Amino acid sequence: MSNSQIKISELESVIMDALDDYKDKASDVIKDTLPEIGRQAANELKQTSPGKGEYAKSWTYTMRKSRGSKYENDLVIHNKKHYRIVHLLEKEHALRNGGRYYPEQSGTVHVKPVQEKAEEEAIKQIKDKLENLGV
Repeated sequence: MSNSQIKISELESVIMDALDDYKDKASDVIKDTLPEIGRQAANELKQTSPGKGEYAKSWTYTMRKSRGSKYENDLVIHNKKHYRIVHLLEKEHALRNGGRYYPEQSGTVHVKPVQEKAEEEAIKQIKDKLENLGV
């Protein structure tokens, strides 16, 4: 935008154009950043999962459009083949023969720390990239 004066009647359209430009740039930055974050998180889960068999090897990520808007994207990191076991290893639950399973005590909590780290890294990278763009 140049340093020329803007008429008050054109102010709304100038602001809307600037917001649309920001939205497009931010959307592009997010689309470029999230797949790398997903790859890193899936690889970390492959290394930190309990056991090193099929369960550990099945971690992957998927980019999908969110239902709310065509401009928003979601990053989903999931275990492709053993998704049911993830919940059992991460959450407290009753055992078949009585008693309870406590993941914190057994040391099987492995998804939550990776999720928190991935969220922090995504926010940091997106902020840095937007600042470098001058947005």
